[in-house]
Amino acid sequence: MKKNRFARLGLMATTLAAVAVGIVASPASAASATCESWGGNICTSGSIPANGNHQVCFGGQHKALSYWGRAELWDADSGVMVGSIATNAYRYQQTCVGGLYGQHYYERGTGGDFKGDVWND
Repeated sequence: MKKNRFARLGLMATTLAAVAVGIVASPASAASATCESWGGNICTSGSIPANGNHQVCFGGQHKALSYWGRAELWDADSGVMVGSIATNAYRYQQTCVGGLYGQHYYERGTGGDFKGDVWND
């Protein structure tokens, strides 16, 4: 009976150690960046990598009713726009683009008074 208890404790300790190593060893792949402009300016976010599913999400909204424009997703490595959605001040618009194979992506907001985000989780 004692041997069985020690065997279970040993198995539990080994399992917990394996889980802890997995948590520490797994790199955090989630990333995000923000783009914000004032007036008629265009903004550009920082660059983020695509996630393991080759997908990046982006979105935004204008802070003033008189502005409208677009949230654009760009491949920073090739300089090609890979996604675009119309934006306004009435609601936050967002979408995800899959099938991406580049390493770095960023958001560009047009139309002024824009606040948007790009993320990969």
